[in-house]
Amino acid sequence: MTRTATQRTAATGWVPLGVLATAQFLVVLSTSVVNVALPQIRAGLDLTDTGQAWTVNAYVLLFGALLLPGGRAGDVYGLRRVFLLGTGLFALSALGAALAPTAGALIAFRAVMGIGAALLAPTALALVLTLHSGTRRGTALGVWGAVSGAGGAAGVLLGGLLTSLFGWRAVFVVMVPLALAVLVATRLLVEADRPRGGSMDAPGVVTVTAGLVALAYGLTGPWPLTVVGLGLLGLFAVLQRRSADPLLPARMSVVAVPHLLMALLGAVWLGLFYFLPLYQQRSLGYSPWRPD
Repeated sequence: MTRTATQRTAATGWVPLGVLATAQFLVVLSTSVVNVALPQIRAGLDLTDTGQAWTVNAYVLLFGALLLPGGRAGDVYGLRRVFLLGTGLFALSALGAALAPTAGALIAFRAVMGIGAALLAPTALALVLTLHSGTRRGTALGVWGAVSGAGGAAGVLLGGLLTSLFGWRAVFVVMVPLALAVLVATRLLVEADRPRGGSMDAPGVVTVTAGLVALAYGLTGPWPLTVVGLGLLGLFAVLQRRSADPLLPARMSVVAVPHLLMALLGAVWLGLFYFLPLYQQRSLGYSPWRPD
């Protein structure tokens, strides 16, 4: 088999799925791995209760708010190009978080990690759907879902082990080589795709992002921001109906109910991952790795 044929086989086989699934694993891992380390981070950087919460919230809030723009960027500029950009940003910000000298720096780097995740997660899934079709696509999506679930569970175990052995900075350090490996492997194994064109729908990007951030912040802070967030999301819905190239096409309404259910599920398990490790360590006196 020639080198070109070998590269073509690799680009359409299961190895690229493993690479892209690893990126998704890192995205989910970054949500849960920090929670167990929060008491040590609090002590090391003198975090307040608010700062402790924002160590997690800065990541998940930017990640969730920018998922739609991240996916559209892949359509406009090319899936692999945006995926590589997001993965590189994720790796650099994870390194920055590991070296953060202050609480403010840590929260800022976590926010940048969320931006990187919002670029790489939707484009990684789109690349998987592009590389696989038919029954292979169903299998690939099954692997994708399993890896996503494993990332959440592994984050709790890995976070406890790393924090106990090496300290809280290790939970960020471990993600850097993995992200860099994904970056290199993607360049070698996944062929560049042709951008599909279209526009970024700037009014839609601004209103949905600002609306989600204001709504999430308002639910835990100043209540008027909740009203502002709901108003911006309502404006987003109006603009999408009038846009020639909407960020969220009307045909996506068929998945509105499943997405609502997933949002409710996420609200439960993200809260559990945050509060349970804090309760176990601060109230019950457990170590990050096991009960003492």
